[in-house]
Amino acid sequence: MTKVKSILPYFFVKIRITENRITDQTHRTEKTMNSKKLILYSSVFAIQGLSNAAIPILPELAGEGNANPAVSSLLYSGYFIGALLTLLPFGILADRIGNLKVAGLGIILTVISGLFISCSDNLWILGISRFVEGLGCGAFFPAAFSMLAEWKDSQRSLGEFNFLLNAGLAAGVFFSGMLAELGIKTAISIFTILAGFSCTLLLPEAWKLLSSGRSSREKDKFGISNSKSNSKESSGEQSGTLMTFEPARYLKKARQACSESGFWKIWGILVIFYGTTGLLTSNYPEYSADFLTKPELGLAISASYIAAMLSSLAAGRSSADYKKIVKTGIILAAVGILLSVKTPLLAFFLIGAGGGATVIGLITAISRISSSGFTMGIFNTGIYAGLGLVPVLGSLFIGPLGYETVFLGSSLVLLMMLFIKLK
Repeated sequence: MTKVKSILPYFFVKIRITENRITDQTHRTEKTMNSKKLILYSSVFAIQGLSNAAIPILPELAGEGNANPAVSSLLYSGYFIGALLTLLPFGILADRIGNLKVAGLGIILTVISGLFISCSDNLWILGISRFVEGLGCGAFFPAAFSMLAEWKDSQRSLGEFNFLLNAGLAAGVFFSGMLAELGIKTAISIFTILAGFSCTLLLPEAWKLLSSGRSSREKDKFGISNSKSNSKESSGEQSGTLMTFEPARYLKKARQACSESGFWKIWGILVIFYGTTGLLTSNYPEYSADFLTKPELGLAISASYIAAMLSSLAAGRSSADYKKIVKTGIILAAVGILLSVKTPLLAFFLIGAGGGATVIGLITAISRISSSGFTMGIFNTGIYAGLGLVPVLGSLFIGPLGYETVFLGSSLVLLMMLFIKLK
């Protein structure tokens, strides 16, 4: 009995030390996650703000001697072409070398493109810079979504991230117009500085990655294993050196993720959703020219961004099942398209609210299949495919059928997505 009593204090001290270690490790993990959140949140606001800040001043960027609309269209579409071409390759690269490294590359490319756009009036440099800006988008988003999907509070974090994404889009358009009198590129310069601020936040994390890379190489040199490093590598946050890339094994995993029936259902809903809402948005300025002034049209479009911000936060914090969130978003957007012929402000508000909810629900759904950079890359291509292809194809029917018939048809096509059952 005396022996047992003598052992008990040691036993409880051991438990206390273990508890303290676990607590310290938890605090360190939360601190690391919060620092990465700050990087992602500040970056998405700056990246989206910079992309939209160019839109109101496209004619001025094209220059007085270039009245051809094709020049403005090239400056506009250069960004989306760059993003569409690189979303998938950068998603694969994120799986190979780590999400944070690829997201950081996206931020750096954004800063570089912003500096060139701010400082140059040469059309070739501006066009290439917009393309490079698109490359930055293609690098950032698959890696960022992959990181967010792996966190414990993923749905809430995705909601906050999408809130700031839409806030950046709204701020870019708003400040570009408001500050144009101070200088046509004032807003572009401001968002470039904000992106540079995100780069400075990235430096401590980059130093940690380099330090962990050196320590892991030294341990490998002396034959010492590191279980923590191995666990990081398996989660996609690889240390300084590149992983040995095995294409056959990687393609097998990618094929398994894509072969899930739910994967292509989600991707299809995404294409149709962004396609039908994009069809309305791209044709509405011409349709509404007889009954809406430019400020009124701008107010209606701004309402969609504000609604998307609010619904993203609400969906991210909701305890509702992701299937219900997706269905609610589809219904709101479809009703918005129907109401666009009568009440533009309410219509765009509902479309924005539906968009914010739908994208949070779909990201949550696809992360249950896989949260890899490859998967998130394909997911994002669905957005750009919908925005790029469906409005072009849908516009072909406006001539023979008329605007209102095409809008009604697109609303019905969107409502048909409710019959697709998500797992």
